[in-house]
Amino acid sequence: AKTHPLKNVSMFMILFWSWLPLFSRTNSFAMQPQLHRRQRRRMAKLHLLSPTYRLQLDAEDGSLQITSADGRSTCLLDGLPATSWSAAPAPRPQTPSTSGMFLRSSHPNAASAFDTSLGRPTAFRRFLACARLTRYWMGPAFGSAAEDIPLDTQFLLLEAEEGGPYALLLPLLDGDFRASLSGDRGGRLVCHQESGDGAVRASGTRALYLAVGDDPYRLLKESFAAVAEETRTFATLDAKKLPPNVDEFGWCTWDAFYSEVTPQGVIEGVESLRAVGIQPKTVILDDGWQDVKPQKKPAVETEGSGETSLASKVANVLSGVLSKIISALYEKFVRRAPHNSLPNKIWRFLTRTVLKGLTWDYFDNDTDFARQLSGFEPNEKFRKCAGNNSMDLKELATQLKTELGVARLFCWHALHGYWRGVTPELGERKGFNATNVVPDLSEHLLSVEPVLAWDSVSLFGVGLVSDEEEAKRFYNHLHNPLVAAGVDGVKVDVQSGVSSLGGGTGGGSHIARVYTQALENSVSERFVSDGALSCINCMCHSTENLYRYKETSVARASDDFYPRRPDSHSVHLVNVAYNSLFIGEICLPDWDMFHSQNEAGALHAAARAISGGPVYVSDAPGKHDADLLRRLVLEDGSVLRCLRPGRPTRDCLFLDVGKDNASVLKVWNENIHGGVVGLFNSQGVSWNFGTHENEVTNKSPPTLNASTKPHDVESLRNMDGPFVAYRHRKSSLEYLNSGESELEIELAPREWDIITIVPVRKSKTENDILWAPIGLGDMLNSGGSVSEVNDVVGSQLATCAKFSSRGPGRFVAYCRPEPSRVSLVDDPNMPTDLPFTFDSHSGLLSFILPSEKEGPHEVKVAWE
Repeated sequence: AKTHPLKNVSMFMILFWSWLPLFSRTNSFAMQPQLHRRQRRRMAKLHLLSPTYRLQLDAEDGSLQITSADGRSTCLLDGLPATSWSAAPAPRPQTPSTSGMFLRSSHPNAASAFDTSLGRPTAFRRFLACARLTRYWMGPAFGSAAEDIPLDTQFLLLEAEEGGPYALLLPLLDGDFRASLSGDRGGRLVCHQESGDGAVRASGTRALYLAVGDDPYRLLKESFAAVAEETRTFATLDAKKLPPNVDEFGWCTWDAFYSEVTPQGVIEGVESLRAVGIQPKTVILDDGWQDVKPQKKPAVETEGSGETSLASKVANVLSGVLSKIISALYEKFVRRAPHNSLPNKIWRFLTRTVLKGLTWDYFDNDTDFARQLSGFEPNEKFRKCAGNNSMDLKELATQLKTELGVARLFCWHALHGYWRGVTPELGERKGFNATNVVPDLSEHLLSVEPVLAWDSVSLFGVGLVSDEEEAKRFYNHLHNPLVAAGVDGVKVDVQSGVSSLGGGTGGGSHIARVYTQALENSVSERFVSDGALSCINCMCHSTENLYRYKETSVARASDDFYPRRPDSHSVHLVNVAYNSLFIGEICLPDWDMFHSQNEAGALHAAARAISGGPVYVSDAPGKHDADLLRRLVLEDGSVLRCLRPGRPTRDCLFLDVGKDNASVLKVWNENIHGGVVGLFNSQGVSWNFGTHENEVTNKSPPTLNASTKPHDVESLRNMDGPFVAYRHRKSSLEYLNSGESELEIELAPREWDIITIVPVRKSKTENDILWAPIGLGDMLNSGGSVSEVNDVVGSQLATCAKFSSRGPGRFVAYCRPEPSRVSLVDDPNMPTDLPFTFDSHSGLLSFILPSEKEGPHEVKVAWE
């Protein structure tokens, strides 16, 4: 994924003040909610019963109540318009912890976009919202007042009282309409519904799913299952298979080469990692291999800190003081200006008139964003042609797999081909209809991302297909050459960029459905491994995309890792962790690649280790932190992946861990045996929804004291204890008597630690042996190495414990007393004694496991 360059660079602001009188100061786009009288009579009370809570919508008095089993009632929404909403129960039976309902809006006149008030949220302590940051990505917002709920919120979790109950509101897709939430200045919650195309109208939609429960994680799981069952537009992660690449270490070409990648560069990148003892099993060939038009000029870089800007291009013509004034005016008045503000209107006008030619020249010469796919075969860098001695894509795939230990090769492409789609001429040659469309962007979307107004697609159009059959033919042509070359999977980018192009194409929901359905059908025919679709969805955070994934099971969790933007690293961790609450119910969240040798490399590595998702880097050849990578990757190229998507712990679900100067981000996950908690001091940077950018809120964030406990791991909450906790950074062990026993940790800014927590087993003999195998102590997710643990069994004379673990590496465990023997029993007929050390003070047992021969090691620890 890439960030549009005009979002972060200064641009030419010529004639700024001379155009001021031409524009009004109108800055409002939202339509006022209207009531529909015909709905009043049929809005009766709806009761959804569960043993824990009753959720009651009383449309006559305009309230939504949560009633607990002991009869206490809490008003969640007050002033809900009686004629605007009707309700229906969820299709599946309510559970002991969750009850839910669907809400349908009603609008007096058919429209392509309308707002419907949900009244005022009156009784909640705090909220967590996942809202769109840009057309491509979403991120978290926190608060305690409804007016702070951001525009285009797609997921809203409310804490009604401390410790629960919790209420979840999910805006939905309904036909060709998409819903989202926001708070208004009057403290009301507003549901916005739009098709994205002025010709596609409705007078109401099934806009919202609302549920209440006492366990936030179970509430999410059961709510998404209910929505998937009712809408049938997507499937939950629990119903999908994961492709094998998620358990393998990978390398991606993007931050190593950007779109200047060549076959030789790919070979050098893999050889460089192998030279330091790290085997990549999956290679992702990112942007730069496709045949595009206008043809790419050399040395284009689009990551964001080194590219040529439009302002610098103008500065080649205009010099000195004038150039500085232009840049200053843009920085002060335009870059952070909201949609429909005066500076925004002026710049929109200029880029469509006097600056249009210069803007095209900028996009054409200095970025990739103006290019369209002009051929389905690889470009000249990746094919044999006159004067080119380079290997072609098929030869590259063959060499990677036969000589360099790579198991699978993925290739990047945009959902619609390339950044501006496909050329109409390509469609004409290949027998499908592609039309260059200049989209009519909705006011709502422009308010989310004002720079869309002068995006290359908005100014110059995009080549799209319009229906399912055309999309099927398009994907046949796109994917068949990849199959022929030996490519095993695809990374599909720019997805929510396509759904933003609904104006004139049937709406965003419609066009996203057309393309996503064609994508999944094609991948299911061509790129399947172990019964799972080999596809990484990316730049896909509109619900128009997320709620269309029926089969693909992996999706990027946030905006990119940016190696040259120091202020992006901590906020990246915040975004991936909180977004995973939402995305993790539909797909396995991919927390993105990173640079191991970056100043924040260890921070990112620790996060990836407990993310539960794939682990891959984008190191340039020769630029590796091999010691760090060895804490992530076993010698066979596999990684110790956790069982679930990593998510914030219960006690920090509603904490603003990026800017409150007090809270540590804590992420929990589970392994086959025990769990893990990652702690990160992520303070100092946060997304600003008003200025549409990351904001440094504290240049010198504080050192923080934090604590964790076994019950921070949700899968351990049903265990009383005792437990042991292993601190990765200190290689130290602490015995914890109960699930509520706390381990105190101090973290400097951007500092982190990983705590592996496992239950202590007690022998069923009279000698009271205590035993807890932890895992490979030098791996970031130590506990991920343990695959099977047996009870401590034996007699008073001889007791033993057996377990299975990956290797090689230093294995650590807790036990009391010191064992008499540790044996490797891979071959039960030829056990091998392993030397060990034992710390009588802490109970830490350590020994070295050798390299694996045929799968995980079988180990026996004996007390004789």
